[in-house]
Order: sequence, then C-alpha cells, then structure tokens
Amino acid sequence: MLEEKIKNFNSNQKNFPILVKTYVSGSQNDTIFEVNSLLVQDIMTVDVVTISPEDTVENAARVMTNFGISSLIAQSQSGVSGILTERDILTRVVASGRNPKEVLVRDVMTTPIIAVKPNMPIETAVKTMIENRIKKLPVVSNDDNSKIVGMLSMTDVANLRPDIMEERAPQVEQKPIDIEALLKSDEGQYLEFKSSLRYCFLRKEIDPQLEFNCLKTICAFLNASGGDMIIGVSDSNVVMGIEKDYMAIKKRNRDGFHNYLITQISNKIGNIYLRHIVIFFHKIHGRDICQVHVEPSHEPAFLNHKGKQLFFVRTGNGSRPFNISEAVKYLNTRWGKERRRIF
Repeated sequence: MLEEKIKNFNSNQKNFPILVKTYVSGSQNDTIFEVNSLLVQDIMTVDVVTISPEDTVENAARVMTNFGISSLIAQSQSGVSGILTERDILTRVVASGRNPKEVLVRDVMTTPIIAVKPNMPIETAVKTMIENRIKKLPVVSNDDNSKIVGMLSMTDVANLRPDIMEERAPQVEQKPIDIEALLKSDEGQYLEFKSSLRYCFLRKEIDPQLEFNCLKTICAFLNASGGDMIIGVSDSNVVMGIEKDYMAIKKRNRDGFHNYLITQISNKIGNIYLRHIVIFFHKIHGRDICQVHVEPSHEPAFLNHKGKQLFFVRTGNGSRPFNISEAVKYLNTRWGKERRRIF
C-alpha cells in the first residue's frame, strides 16, 4: 500500500496554462507565447502527505524518507494542527538530545501554520514565504481553512518562474570589487576558484558534480564567515572563462547564467539565503568570469542533494562536510540563542 502511494505521489504531473498572443509586425504575423499570471492552484502539489500529531517523530522521519519529502502536515480529526519539517526534527529533537522514539509530533511541530488560498497570485505567495522566512506553504480550501488541498514550495516557483525569485530576493550591498587583486590571491578561508559551473574541460562534457561543488562552497561560506567564489578561473589562477557554461544553459549569455545559478541556489539551498549573496560578472583577458560574493548567514544553511540535507562549513581553503553530531555542536556554538529564536 505504501509503495502504491509513493508511486502515485511521484507520478503527479502539473499542466500550466499558456496564453497565446498574436501580433502583426509589418506584413508578417508573429505568434508569441506567454505564461498566464499564475495562481497558487496552477503549480501547487495536490498530493499532500499528512501525519497524526500523536505519532512519534521517529515515524514522521520514516514517512518523510519513504516519500522523499522534507515536511509533513500534522492533521487530526478536528483539522490541521501544524507542520513538521526536517529542520524541526534536527533543531528541536536531535540538537536537544531528545529521543525521536519518545517525542511526539505535536511537541515539536510548527504551529499555527501560515497558509494560502488556491486562488492567490503566485507573486503574493512568494512574498509571504520570503517575509516569513519559510520555503513551503500549505494551501487551504477557498471555503474551509481547516481543509488542506495542496502544498506550494519555493522550488515549485523557482522552477517555473525564476524571475520572481530574483526580483523578490534582497541582496547584500554591492561594493566595488578589485577583481584583479582577487585573481592574484591564493585560495583560502575567504576565496575559492572554480574552473567552471558545469563544463568539465578535461573530459569536454557536462559534469553535474562540478555544479554540486560550487553549491557546496556557497553553503560553506554561508555557514562560516562568508567569502568569494570565482567561477571561470582554475585553482592555479588561470582564467578559463564561463563561455563553455553558456552553451549548457538555455539562455547562452550572462543573464542566462545568472538566472540559472540563482535558481539552483534557491532550489538546493533555499531562497531565504539569496539575501546574503550577490553575483558579479567581469571581463578578464577577453573572457567572462563570474564572482559569487557570499555574506555569512544568520541561520544554518543546508544543501539538498539526492534526497539528503548536507551541512558544510568553510575551514581553511576547503568546504568541510559535518556529520550530524558535528553539525549539532556547530549549530549550538555559532548560532546559540539566535538559532532557537529562528526555529
């Protein structure tokens, strides 16, 4: 039965409304396609997995793993009680040394929930998520606030409308950058060079691992004291350029590269961290390079990779992965009371 539910859950497909406009240019008719002004109901996930508030956190974690999701709606016979996320489990159970077999969902879930209606414009929903620093919004019926009809995530929005993410994300102040000085520097605590975002010069092909390494560095900078990642420069300070990366994205220029990178950061790390990141482009020796400037985050950042949440910290000239025990200690040391307030 569980396997059948998972299959149905994963097979859910969304159809997006497309508006076709025709205009006349000279003597030739041209047709352009535009996405309608989307509502929450157009892109929300309708298969919502729920759990009883009286169930244990251990079982909740097992359900999340089985369905490949990072949150559960806590629902009883009287209606929706709250929402439980992976971060709730990490910060309110694991970090506190509590036994997940004994802790109930109702003891650590977030309540009351912040929800939206199916007929709300996507732009309004995104604003709600950013203002409340959350990545998922339960969707309740237009007629009954106690009835969950779907779930909207920032990933859903970013995949379809990355422009909204870019417009809504507040960024750090842009300051003059001495890129020449950076290129003459050695890699260290605050500086990392990457030959490419996606293109492997050695094998002359796209390599997803390179993209993961870039996101890992960003995550590590967020969890430490910030820093700069320069894409298009080898670790021996040779300018390679990012023109090969342009060929691996739909819009083959700086704007396309910027848009793609913002979307990946939002999807894999979280849109709330975009406020700590600013992206610059420079022309060096006739080639484009990209500088990702990262300010330290006021809360822990996790990298979502293959169904797992990974935690990295910049130490020296590397991005070190922390296991759960190390991450818990680091959370308590770095963020302390502020961490408890945030979560």
